[in-house]
Amino acid sequence: MIEVVLVVLCLLLIASNVFLFLHLKKQQQHIQTIKADNALFEEFFNTLPLPLFFQNKNGDNIGNKAFTHAFGHFAKTTFETLSALPRKSEQYLDLKFDNDIEKSVMVRGIHLFDAAKNALGFGGFIFDMSDINKSKELLLAQKQRLDFAIESSQEGIWDWDIINDNLFYSPKWKSIMGYEINEKLTNTSAWLNIVHHKDMAMVNEILKLHVDGGNASFDIEHRIRNTEPLKWVNVCGKVIFGKDNKVLRIVGTIRDISARKRDEEDEKKYKDKLATFLDSFPGLVFIKDSQGKYIYMNSFYQKYIDFRAWTYKTPQEIFDFETAEKISNSDRLAMYEGIMEHEIAIPNEEGLSKFFKLYKFPVTVEGNERLLCGFGINKSFSQ
Repeated sequence: MIEVVLVVLCLLLIASNVFLFLHLKKQQQHIQTIKADNALFEEFFNTLPLPLFFQNKNGDNIGNKAFTHAFGHFAKTTFETLSALPRKSEQYLDLKFDNDIEKSVMVRGIHLFDAAKNALGFGGFIFDMSDINKSKELLLAQKQRLDFAIESSQEGIWDWDIINDNLFYSPKWKSIMGYEINEKLTNTSAWLNIVHHKDMAMVNEILKLHVDGGNASFDIEHRIRNTEPLKWVNVCGKVIFGKDNKVLRIVGTIRDISARKRDEEDEKKYKDKLATFLDSFPGLVFIKDSQGKYIYMNSFYQKYIDFRAWTYKTPQEIFDFETAEKISNSDRLAMYEGIMEHEIAIPNEEGLSKFFKLYKFPVTVEGNERLLCGFGINKSFSQ
């Protein structure tokens, strides 16, 4: 009986030793795995180019290689600054780097816990914002210069997002169109509702053509309703296309052209008065091109030749041979020899010739084109 008990005890002892051996081996493998994982994590931690930091619950400070490289002998001071930050936050502050240069940084920190929700410490990363801030400052400076240039040019800016039907109007645009600077305007009605009723159809037609992708740019001049004196604006736009030639947006400028339009109107009135004077002049008034063709003939002259066709015709195409030769010879003398005074008998609509005292003189107009101008007065006797 004793022998049986001894055998059983031996077997139990052997089994327990085997179990213990296997358990210890498994623990050793687990420890090796943990060490390998830690080594892999440490390598990953130090490989990242972003400064990373960790402060454990015992107050030990750990930084990766990028952190050490960035802050060098300022590392301790940096950790002291970081330890004072909220445990879960995104903070913007200035830190002194190893080259003794203070830079703006963003610190993203978080309180770390293990699987059992036990506090492990505080960790995070540091992002250098100095280059981004410089870029922002440069962009802001460029924007300010652009805004100043645009405002100085007396042109307003507008930007129409076709997809979302949203419009941006610059302060200058609002000022030109009679709105308050602080008014919120976001759609086309702010523009189209104040277009003069006489120009509305034209503006709508042009805009529709461009929204539908018909043309890449446009240039419109229209009046503003209910303005005294009447205000005119010049609106230019350029279409921005996306995929499949789809219109995404239209951007453009606006300029107040009221002064120019008033000048044009004054010039038109002056020209109308001059034309009325020349047409009412009781004598022959004419303008010819360098080829001797009539490009202007007043009403008196037209009536005198019985309203025969005269536009862009030479004297040979209007008068008899003898009269045409006399007129052409006097034209040459005036144009090339500076002889301005001439007396020529010109037959009227009844075939009777009347003597006219003609004054002819060349003029040079835009493009260096030479014209022959003249007028004639009836000497009140017949040949």
